[in-house]
Amino acid sequence: MTSGDDKAYEIMPLTAEDAGLVGGVFRAAYGDGYPYTEVYQPEKLRSELREGRLIAFLAVDPAGRPVGYFAQAKTAPNPRLWEEKGLAVAPEYGHTQLALALVSRVRGSILPAHDGIFSTAVCHHYFSQVVCAKGGRSDCALGLDQLEGNVFRERAAAAGRVALLLNFSEHSAPPAPVYLPPEYAVILRRLAKPLRPRVFRPADAPLPVSGLTVRVDSYYESARTWTVSVRKVGADWPAVLEKLLLQAARRGVISLQVTINADRPSLGAAIALMRRRGFFFGGLAPRWFGTDGVMLQKVLGKDPDYDGIRLYTTTARELLAFIRADRDAANLLAAAK
Repeated sequence: MTSGDDKAYEIMPLTAEDAGLVGGVFRAAYGDGYPYTEVYQPEKLRSELREGRLIAFLAVDPAGRPVGYFAQAKTAPNPRLWEEKGLAVAPEYGHTQLALALVSRVRGSILPAHDGIFSTAVCHHYFSQVVCAKGGRSDCALGLDQLEGNVFRERAAAAGRVALLLNFSEHSAPPAPVYLPPEYAVILRRLAKPLRPRVFRPADAPLPVSGLTVRVDSYYESARTWTVSVRKVGADWPAVLEKLLLQAARRGVISLQVTINADRPSLGAAIALMRRRGFFFGGLAPRWFGTDGVMLQKVLGKDPDYDGIRLYTTTARELLAFIRADRDAANLLAAAK
C-alpha cells in the first residue's frame, strides 16, 4: 500500500474479475460523461484483456474502492501500435502522486514487439502534455474541438471544446517511403524529424482510376466527434468524401478527423480535393497503418475553440499556428469552388 499526501492506495494490474470496478473511477472523475464509453462496459474490458489488446492498472484505496486507472490499448488500424489512454483519478486523490504513479506503472509494463506508443493529451491544461514531453514523446498532430469541455470537472463552468495533442515515440524502423503532398511537405518533414529516419517522395500522382476506398471509422456520439482512417484511397474518393460530409451533418458531428495512408503518390490529389471541401491540416500520424498517415480535419457548424488551447512545447505551438493559417486557406478554397 502506497501513501501520497496521507491518502493510501494500492496499484495492481487490471484483471477480468476487477473490470467492473473501472467504471467507478470514471464516474467519480467524470460522471457518466466520459466519451470513450468502454470504461463503463466491464464485458468490453474483459474481451480486450482476453484478446491481448489492453494492459491496464487499477488503484484502490484501503477499503477496496477504485480511485485510479490508466491503460495501454491497441486502438489504431496498425495492431503493432499501443495508445496510452484513460488516465483517471478520483477527485479526492487529485492532489496526490497517484496520477504520476499510474503513469509510471503503465510505462514500466512490458509490451509485445511493437512499432510505437502514442497518446492524445488534453490541451486545456499542461499536466498530460508535460508528462509526455518529459517521457520523450514527440508532438505530431493536433485535433481541434475533440471533446466537450464540460466533461472535465475543472472546466465545468467553462465554455468551449477541448483539443487533443497526439504525441508519439517510435520503436521500429518505418517500412516504406512517405509521400508528401506539396502543401504540407515542409511541416510534415519537420514533425517527422524527431522520429526514425524516413524516405520522402513527392505525392504528385492523380487519383486512382479503379478500386474502392478502404476505411475504418470510430464515432463518439456523446463527444460529437468522428474519426476516419483511410487505408487506401480508391477511384470513388470524391463520392466517399461527399457521403462523409453528408453523414457528419446528419449526425451533428462537430469534429470530423480523417487520417489517410501516406504510402501512395496519389495522396496529394486526395488531400487537394479535401481542402476544396474545407478540410485543413491536423498533423502526422506516425505508423498509423504500419506506414505513416496524414491527418486532416474539419470543425463543423462553428469556429474552433482556439482560446482555451494551452500548449506546452514550441512544436505544438508552431503546429497550432500552421493549422489556423491552413484552415483560413482551405476555407477560401472551399468558398471559391
